[in-house]
Amino acid sequence: MKAAVYYGPADVRIEDVREPEPPGPAEVVIQVKMGSLCGTDASQYKAATMVPLDGPHRVSGHSGPVILGHEVVGVVVARGSEVIHLEIGQRVVPGAGWWCGECPRCKEGRINICENYYLYGIHANGGLAEFARFPAQMSMPVPPECSDEAAAMAQPCAVALHALARGRIAIDQTVALFGVGSIGNLLLAALQAQAAGGQQVIAIDVEQSRLATARRLGAFSQIDARADDPVAAIGELTGGRGVDVAIDATGVPETIAQALASVCRGGRLLQVGIPVAPVRLVLDTAIVQEKDIVTTNGQICSIDLPNALELLSTTDLAQRINYRVISLDALVEEGLVPLVEHRATAKVVVAI
Repeated sequence: MKAAVYYGPADVRIEDVREPEPPGPAEVVIQVKMGSLCGTDASQYKAATMVPLDGPHRVSGHSGPVILGHEVVGVVVARGSEVIHLEIGQRVVPGAGWWCGECPRCKEGRINICENYYLYGIHANGGLAEFARFPAQMSMPVPPECSDEAAAMAQPCAVALHALARGRIAIDQTVALFGVGSIGNLLLAALQAQAAGGQQVIAIDVEQSRLATARRLGAFSQIDARADDPVAAIGELTGGRGVDVAIDATGVPETIAQALASVCRGGRLLQVGIPVAPVRLVLDTAIVQEKDIVTTNGQICSIDLPNALELLSTTDLAQRINYRVISLDALVEEGLVPLVEHRATAKVVVAI
């Protein structure tokens, strides 16, 4: 079968590999229809900071080149003997990562921060291939009304919904969204879908095309961080008060500091982007003004993924998100490279 195999930084090959082994008792094999790319794929194309190329991963046991892909949709073509909730021929979206179910966090229901968590497409073979094998427990049925293109975005949409739930954003609160790239767009679209378009959102980015998309998705004001000081501009827009909630979707240290500075007294910073370097924050003001810093990671498969599929099936969120479809053969030239070079202006969806 054809697959996208990661060999190292700037070395992803579309090549023929063996089809996956038959499913274990609690697994399914799916014929993949579509997938999508995210910032994690791009980061690993730049540097192998997560892929276990030189030794086995401590949980998955995988070592060496890995099939990419943790945002996919496909059709069940084989199932294990213990799988009774999924049918052959049924469309499913697998979650991105597996959890142990035994550690303290798993027993609290916080499987996304499991002590033994690992990611498919990074720590084990993923789904950017004609066929892929996944645990049935984390494979969620796709409603008939949901298109393949929309379903391919369900995993990142679930991440956005989990983040927004962690952020506890009320409809009457003003939000500053720093970074309106791939995940930022989904955060904005999901936020407006949940609020029926009524959320007051200020979008901040350094790319005019992204700001234009944010305007189309319902941001009432857009700030070009290359031309204006975002903190000062937000102050002017809010009468010097600041925003109730700032969301950082960039992971850029300087931007995270700006996001915290833009929050009002008693407000909240929701940190979605994973910092690329150590972050220096002015905490004395944050402490005196009782600003909260809330972090978020991934999604809870049994909650956030079905919610994402429901949202994508019952709203026009997928149509409003700017995406483009490429072939698996064009993955590197038209997908990964533009993402790494910050030239991608739309979510990249891959037809298998």
